[in-house]
Amino acid sequence: MGRSEYSDSLRGVYVLLVDDHVTRRQILHDALEYCGALVRVGTGGFAGAQDVLREVTPSALVLAVHPPGDEAWALLRSVRSMRLEHGAKMPVIAVGPEALAAAGRLNGVDAYVMEPVDVWAVCQIVGDLTN
Repeated sequence: MGRSEYSDSLRGVYVLLVDDHVTRRQILHDALEYCGALVRVGTGGFAGAQDVLREVTPSALVLAVHPPGDEAWALLRSVRSMRLEHGAKMPVIAVGPEALAAAGRLNGVDAYVMEPVDVWAVCQIVGDLTN
């Protein structure tokens, strides 16, 4: 699928993006917006993301994972423990190193995209999991 085929593929999808790596966060943000998603960045790390989740219920969470992954898995457990109307069944797409892919599956991510991150694959997965 070419880049132009992704345009507006995520129209109406609300994504919470949590990544403390500024460059990758901006690239993911721009790609998701290009695809039509409404993107909110969880600022202030994982605590900031939890604050956002108390205010709104996104359609999906895109979560960057960095070794050892503890903060990301804690946020994921927090999301999964929420009441249904506040995101308990929200799909979580993790992005990170191959070394943490198995841990991602064990911790309940719905999809894991290994680095280097293919932003169009992330858009495709978000679309697949929210439709």
